[in-house]
Amino acid sequence: MKAEARSAFIKLRVTMEEKNAVAAKAEAQGLTVADFLRQRALEYRLRQTPLEKERVRQLARIGSNLNQLARWANIHKGRTEVLDVLLALAAFERELKSLPEPPCT
Repeated sequence: MKAEARSAFIKLRVTMEEKNAVAAKAEAQGLTVADFLRQRALEYRLRQTPLEKERVRQLARIGSNLNQLARWANIHKGRTEVLDVLLALAAFERELKSLPEPPCT
């Protein structure tokens, strides 16, 4: 089934400053101005932005490292180094909780 073609227009007057701000935000998200405005106005996701893709990659790496640390801690339960690892993990968790939420797009 073929998607419906976009043929209707919405006209909107803005100041040059507003136009530049919208264009900058769209560019920062890796979107065209039209896609950015459509996404914001209709509140749905069009595609994953390069910034989002990079965040997902970073979170996957962090998750992998945490899994390796947890496995190590389970294997070496009796060793004193486990306490160091657990303290580091707790500090890491506190740091993650203190980070600001990423902007909604």
